[in-house]
Amino acid sequence: MIKSTRFALVGAVAFSIVAAACGSEEAAEPAAPAATEAPAAPATEAPAAPAATEAPAAPATEAPAVTEAPAAAGVCPEKIVIQTDWWPEIEHGGTYQLIGTSGTIDKNNFRYSGPIDPKYAAGGVKEVEVRAGGDAISFAPVTTEMYSKDEITFGYVNMSDIAKDSKTAAVVAVAKTLEINPQMIQWDPAQLTIDKPEDIAATDARVLHFDGTTYMDYLVSKGYVTESQLDPSYGGAPDQWIANNGNYIQQGFVTNEIYKYENEIEWKDGAPAPLKYLLIHNAGFEDYPAAMAVRADKLEDLKPCLAELVPMMAQAWVDYLKAPQAMGDKLVEITEAYDTYWRVSGPLNAKGFELFASEGIGANGTGGDYCSFDEARVDGLLTILGDVFAKRGIEAADGLSPATIMTNEFCAGAPSL
Repeated sequence: MIKSTRFALVGAVAFSIVAAACGSEEAAEPAAPAATEAPAAPATEAPAAPAATEAPAAPATEAPAVTEAPAAAGVCPEKIVIQTDWWPEIEHGGTYQLIGTSGTIDKNNFRYSGPIDPKYAAGGVKEVEVRAGGDAISFAPVTTEMYSKDEITFGYVNMSDIAKDSKTAAVVAVAKTLEINPQMIQWDPAQLTIDKPEDIAATDARVLHFDGTTYMDYLVSKGYVTESQLDPSYGGAPDQWIANNGNYIQQGFVTNEIYKYENEIEWKDGAPAPLKYLLIHNAGFEDYPAAMAVRADKLEDLKPCLAELVPMMAQAWVDYLKAPQAMGDKLVEITEAYDTYWRVSGPLNAKGFELFASEGIGANGTGGDYCSFDEARVDGLLTILGDVFAKRGIEAADGLSPATIMTNEFCAGAPSL
């Protein structure tokens, strides 16, 4: 029985309720050669003049010392640290691509690091470190982690959570990672009948989810889920699902859990079984998952760096999505080295890559590049969240608007798929 599976939330893919298909050191920069001192010119003797004394020898002269011009300082930190929101998975591949497949795996601290691939080097960055999230950081919100660990440059934060945490840990999204959120909820169709969002409440079944998830607040505010159904005891592993034979509703990623529960995890009478799922995106919650964000209080100082680095980060995502196999295989190796309940596999990744394309999860945005956010979409999300926060007693910062939580300023020159 495979003890792996997580159901991070991030959420949004075109709404559909469908039967899920089965299967599917720091490299040292060479120093410039030291300037050498020119040799002293040899003393020369003037020819003797008739009836005259010999001219004194000319004094030896020393060439002026050559001084080395100071190297131009980079506008970025030499090492950037990126805090993700979950264990390594294909939804993070474009960020791991910045390092490539020759990085160092730190299995004790759940980190992957190495020199930045020269293709993406910009702003003086020499090294990248990618940190796992979720229970790797005791489920601490990424925004909180960014404020408690000053060395973190970027964090993966859902746009909805940027709004939710805006009063206590303000961050600003500067580039997307995915266009559509793969977040979904899943159920066993042999035990529960759900054909539309309203049917979730009618089942009266428990809904297991991570505590503090904004999209669950939205489902409750819409009446799709009742307060009594909420069960925030989920931690990412399939143990409860197995023990209860899948008799409830559970959060997950369409690119991950569906394949695992239909092909790898033994739960339905000791075997995998078909599932159905609902993508949160079609329920009207059009979030941007895992947006690349920086602390709001650091944004101004980071602007010169972001202008050079963000387009290269987008290029890494484009390169990854066009040829994901190598990095996908490396993610398998990394999760095996971390040796936790969380694993990815080649077949799982292959199915996920299919969904990246078919569901538009990895796609250009409305601006035509693989970087920028749709401001109108963010504005619509904030309108929804205003209602959600009011009903759920959540205090966000005053005056929330797209301009306060995101910017496309640094996507100029970013590539497209």
